Amino acid sequence: MSYQYLLFDSDRTLLDFNSSQRAAVKKTFEKYGISVNEEVQDFYNSWNNSLWDRLEKGEITHDELLHMRFPVVCTRYNVNYPGYGKMETDYILNLSEGHELMPGALKTVKALYGKYRLYIITNGLPMVQAKRLKDSGLEAFMDGVFISDEIGYSKPEIRYFEEVYQRIGCPDKNKILIIGDSMSADIKGGVDFGVDTVLVSKADNPTEGYDYSPTAVVKNISEIPDFLAALAKEK
Repeated sequence: MSYQYLLFDSDRTLLDFNSSQRAAVKKTFEKYGISVNEEVQDFYNSWNNSLWDRLEKGEITHDELLHMRFPVVCTRYNVNYPGYGKMETDYILNLSEGHELMPGALKTVKALYGKYRLYIITNGLPMVQAKRLKDSGLEAFMDGVFISDEIGYSKPEIRYFEEVYQRIGCPDKNKILIIGDSMSADIKGGVDFGVDTVLVSKADNPTEGYDYSPTAVVKNISEIPDFLAALAKEK
């Protein structure tokens, strides 16, 4: 298969979201009187992930997610919730400062630049994702960036992928490849839309328990250029 359009997820695929989140949690929570240790980081990560899982399943909206995150944290650690908008704004601003890359991400994108049409497909807030992508150096190599809150829908909703498809010019779907770390957002979205997908995961059995599968699995983003080169030779 010869692909021409590569659609990359950002967080945990190209950008090191875990590092950015930990720094933002520490800076934000300590401002509001929560002493941050590993237990606090683990609790927030688990709670936040559960909300994003519900968003991807269509159980809550992004606006509801933003309203639900921090009251629960404040209650758990006996801190008065300052009211919606204060803690949330601080966290978003702090998160937007994090632009650490996953190992091999920038080298990979540079190797593919000019050979393929490169795009970012990501859930999140424009003010956070756009700044992180620009500061990381990734944006300069992209033909387009599609952020869920600008699109109006989130991955894995079919409407998100339909809108992205329209914006990249409705190419032959056989020429499109989605690359991401999330089975529930990236792979399911791609499978439902009818395009090939690559899962980036170091897990031993990353597809276990799912009733759908990616076209291929790689352990590191830096494997993508060789993966594509091997496919081109098979033509």
